[in-house]
Amino acid sequence: MDKQSQSNEALSYCIPLIRGRYPSLARSEQKVAQYILSHPKEVVSMSSIQLGSEVGVSESTVVKCCQRLGFEGFSHLKMALVRDLATTPASAFGEVEPDDSIGIIKEKVFQTNAQALADTLKVLSDTELEKAVEMIENAGKLGFFGVGASGLVAHDAQSKFMRIGIEAEYHQDTHTQMIQAALMKPGDAAIVITHSGETLDAAEVLRLAYQAGAHTICVTNHPDSTAGRLAEVVLLTSAHETDLRSGAMASRIAQLAIIDVLFMSVAIHRHKDSMSYLVKTRQAVSSRKGKTHK
Repeated sequence: MDKQSQSNEALSYCIPLIRGRYPSLARSEQKVAQYILSHPKEVVSMSSIQLGSEVGVSESTVVKCCQRLGFEGFSHLKMALVRDLATTPASAFGEVEPDDSIGIIKEKVFQTNAQALADTLKVLSDTELEKAVEMIENAGKLGFFGVGASGLVAHDAQSKFMRIGIEAEYHQDTHTQMIQAALMKPGDAAIVITHSGETLDAAEVLRLAYQAGAHTICVTNHPDSTAGRLAEVVLLTSAHETDLRSGAMASRIAQLAIIDVLFMSVAIHRHKDSMSYLVKTRQAVSSRKGKTHK
């Protein structure tokens, strides 16, 4: 992607971009990024000198941070931030507090999940989606990989694609996943789902699948992560997880949405075959309803 495209992309969203690239920033730049995420409204009215003073870094660090994030400078970042604030609910990233009522918890959880979908919609590239869909359609076999909450998404993905007649595989055991990746064949497609992009299993699966000749796709929140750099195609989520959200709630919702986009795109492209397989699989499942074993 050229610099002009990166600049235009950065201007179209700010908060999701900062969150996704935060781990790749230097420690001093992370202090700037964290302050922007925590005090977006205040930053809009600040100068780069004021922001640097507030955070405890130099003005040049503020500017360098903005450029590392894909902006031309601090003023360019502020323009994108203003756009984000105009479309982002103020309470979208509210932390759940110990004294919150069930109604407040409900509101915060739903708003955070809704915002994860809205932000993922902003950062998810149509070009990368098209590449992923082409790889999946031409693959001899799909391999889905993930651990923890991401593993649940991988399992869901396997089930979906099997329903339309595409051979797909997923194993919960991480050692079996390594074997699965190593035994993939040229032209197969490995789809690795990892929020952080830094789990050792995710990186190793991508290396093994690539060495086997398979195409590699990564669904992650962090494009500059180890897994993000290893994959041929990166499908970005933008979900904010807090200390209490160890079950990866918002990220799981965003990952599931991306899988649904891939599934629907492939199913539509293969519409006649997809409908035929869906009828067969629906009948196979429905035939078990209401039956009891003696």
